[in-house]
Amino acid sequence: MVKKAIAEEYKVPIKNIVFDIGNVLIKYNPLEFMRERHYEEELIEKLDKLIFSGTHWPELDRGIINNTEATELFCREALELKEEIIKLMGSWFEMLTPVEKTPEIMERLREKGYKIYLLSNYHRDAFKYIENKYPFLKQVHGRVVSYEINILKPEEKIYSTLIEKYRLNPCETLFIDDTLSNVQGAEALGMIGIPFTNADMLLSQLYKLDIKL
Repeated sequence: MVKKAIAEEYKVPIKNIVFDIGNVLIKYNPLEFMRERHYEEELIEKLDKLIFSGTHWPELDRGIINNTEATELFCREALELKEEIIKLMGSWFEMLTPVEKTPEIMERLREKGYKIYLLSNYHRDAFKYIENKYPFLKQVHGRVVSYEINILKPEEKIYSTLIEKYRLNPCETLFIDDTLSNVQGAEALGMIGIPFTNADMLLSQLYKLDIKL
């Protein structure tokens, strides 16, 4: 929730609204994805630990490696799961579908005159996939994606890059993210933060900031 002090004392009008992508605009739930495809629970646990919770996943977000290189690394680390790894790494993009209602909220905010930006940790190949598939991701005033600058949230530099690139006043900028540490990283630079849980809660928090849709 928006901090009470901010909601009550914030005086400078918000002009810029920054959205995270994963689980704010686009769904990302590997466990659900694998269960929907009837993977056995033991295999789900192994693949999640190796891939989505493994050491190479942040390297994808940071832009150090691509999807093909990551697949090769995963296979080397678990040769006995090679077939399953290749299959999953070739299909996991299918889980990347729009979060219910949030893209519509973003569009309504843009129509109201707010400047809309994206700030997200995302892989190069995955971002190109969603950008080509979902036109609303192109209907923004700017973006900073982790793979482009090799920096991850909540590292300070990724926020300052957005601020400097688009000459944003942090006090006029609202940041929305589903991860609390990322919200706190934005707040540390003077932005107003909203931890995202769902679209209805977001609308409630926007209303508290006198942003009515």
